[in-house]
Amino acid sequence: MATGLLRLVGAAELGALSAMLVVFIAHSLRVVLTARPTERRFVELRQGMVRVVGGERGLVVPTSRAGLRLSHQALEELASSVSGNGAAWVEQAAREMGLLEQAARWCRSRRWWHRLRGVRSFGLLGGGEDLVPARLGDAHPLVREAAARWVARHPSPVLAEALVAMLDDPERRCRLAAKDVLTRLGATAAEPLAAYLSRMACPGRVLALEVASGLADARFLGPGVRAAGDPDPSVRAQGATLLAAVAGGQAEQALLGLLHDPSEPVRVAATHGLGVVSSWALAPNLARQLSDPAWDVRREAALALRRLGPAGRLHLRRALVGPDPYAADMAHQVLDLPSAPAD
Repeated sequence: MATGLLRLVGAAELGALSAMLVVFIAHSLRVVLTARPTERRFVELRQGMVRVVGGERGLVVPTSRAGLRLSHQALEELASSVSGNGAAWVEQAAREMGLLEQAARWCRSRRWWHRLRGVRSFGLLGGGEDLVPARLGDAHPLVREAAARWVARHPSPVLAEALVAMLDDPERRCRLAAKDVLTRLGATAAEPLAAYLSRMACPGRVLALEVASGLADARFLGPGVRAAGDPDPSVRAQGATLLAAVAGGQAEQALLGLLHDPSEPVRVAATHGLGVVSSWALAPNLARQLSDPAWDVRREAALALRRLGPAGRLHLRRALVGPDPYAADMAHQVLDLPSAPAD
């Protein structure tokens, strides 16, 4: 009896296993049979959209649920590679397909992953001016980051000001996204950034100074000079980079004052900055930096002198026969470098 029961249980398990195997094979066949036609329809839709953007007419968008899904995917893929009139067509097509309406519903959702999807959809397809700016203050950092990147395609002084405020965000990814987009906004970001840097002890002032260095606007001279006197060495070092970008007599004087800073990174940045200014009148100051105890400072000074041309090379040759062996070694290394086309 026990043997018969075991056989019965074994037969049942074998039957269940066989049924699962049949279902698996049937599903695999379905995937194989439908994958290629679906892929072909997707490629046809994408090519049709490209032709329409190029000026042709006659694109027919499928009305079935599966067809609309493929159309949405093709449109989002196309959106990442067009601009100007093409981007305007993508936004209009997305509106007609109901994509922007769906993105709006996602943006209003209580679930952060829906809000994220909505912001990203607006970022790809266009639109969202009435919803996405509010997401710059979203409770979830991924949504705030996506909203910041959306601003790159919708620049305005008001949104630039919101991005400047995001430089103080507690999440690093949000701060870096704000910095990246502010740099891309260019002159639009200059005024709110200068106002931000005029305040004392801003948490994101190093990032703000980095953006300002890339913009090199004359309005940043004052913030650069103030940064040169900041108690934080990282702020002073970035201030030196900003002063070199802005240039001018006041900037040079501030950089000269940083050559004797107790922090090595600050002296490196100041010496490099004077090399960027590239004025022959600075050659004696740079020559004195050849005796700095820090190797990086000596290297920056020697390279800066070499870029000054004859006036700088004269000081390098004097260092070769001078009493400081470290200065002589660095001068020897730089003078032995192959000449660049501009030399």
